[in-house]
Amino acid sequence: MSELLHKNSKGIMMIREDFKIRSQVKVISGIDERKYCLHTYRFNFVHEPIEIPYCSWANLDCCGGWSFDEEYLDTAVQKGLKLFAGRAASLKHQYNPGAPTLEEVQRQFAAFKETLPNGVFADVNDEQIMPTYFYTFIYRAGTISDYIDLDMVFDFYDKLGYHISTAEEKEIRCLCGCEIKRFGTAQAPFQYAHAATAADFITTGLLLGYPIESTVSILQGHR
Repeated sequence: MSELLHKNSKGIMMIREDFKIRSQVKVISGIDERKYCLHTYRFNFVHEPIEIPYCSWANLDCCGGWSFDEEYLDTAVQKGLKLFAGRAASLKHQYNPGAPTLEEVQRQFAAFKETLPNGVFADVNDEQIMPTYFYTFIYRAGTISDYIDLDMVFDFYDKLGYHISTAEEKEIRCLCGCEIKRFGTAQAPFQYAHAATAADFITTGLLLGYPIESTVSILQGHR
């Protein structure tokens, strides 16, 4: 049996299939005979999945691997759908003359910050990676562990087929105790876009609100 988990305005669909002991979620682009699979996530079939706050397949749509709704990324933190959102605005340059200038984007960002509700903030990333983009981020005050029960997360990982070691659990608890804001700055405990260890991947998944199933699939080698 197939279940549509999410479909964005670009026509990208996430479809789940459950089998006897395993499950998979395919990211599908196109329609009818022109459909093709962009990615497949695989994990243990759990009869009663655990709902983890601020984590969803809709958030995974913003992972940068395919076309996604940028408006969702700009509003998800404010709507209580995720804890952190990294943003990149394209700047005017010789190959993109129609894009806004740095000064225009900075003014737009200042106006955007004025619209944020209590407890939600936005700042400029102090590591501007590419000169043709202006990097900012939206975040909730506090730490990941202020919002998400880590014991519940670890239990779900185990059911999905990935055992978190004692050392990894200790590191994850430490990372999830950092202020969320730090992950958008040069003082981040690690660069979430370049996760290297299991603890990094698990923390990144919680930070960006990705479903636990997708991180398990990656940790098990289904990339």
